[in-house]
Amino acid sequence: MTHRFHNQQSWLVLAALTAILGGCAIDRPRPTQQTEFQVPPESVPQLGLCRIWYADLPPEWQPPAMPCARAHTLAEKHGGRVIKAISPKSFQDGRTLSMDYGPSEFAGIAPEQLPPPGYCRPWYERLPAEQQPAPMTCARAEQLVKKNGGRVLYMPGLELK
Repeated sequence: MTHRFHNQQSWLVLAALTAILGGCAIDRPRPTQQTEFQVPPESVPQLGLCRIWYADLPPEWQPPAMPCARAHTLAEKHGGRVIKAISPKSFQDGRTLSMDYGPSEFAGIAPEQLPPPGYCRPWYERLPAEQQPAPMTCARAEQLVKKNGGRVLYMPGLELK
């Protein structure tokens, strides 16, 4: 009887873990190691914060610094490289530690067409830039893309709008 109860209990634990982890599927591979990465010294986030860095964007268009946990969560979902200062010297030489989560969805988009930090923008390949919808909340952009096709451009910010 104890053996049967133990097997049922193990099965229930396994089923619960499967259900929990099933909702945690990640589209992007998790980076396995930190590497050094060079950015302009004025772009290094302050000590204790991180920043998502996109290879496709010039320094002045990069997202703002944010808590590191948030930066890693967003980069895992949307791509980019999470950077953080190595030491106070980073603010002089631009050397950072980074984890690369893969490419962004910004390919072929001019930086001035991207939404402001914390917002999204539906983007339709068949429309010229001047006819694209304006930036909006991410929930609304996702609804439009689900209905009409296209892709959602997301610019990380301190808060999700």
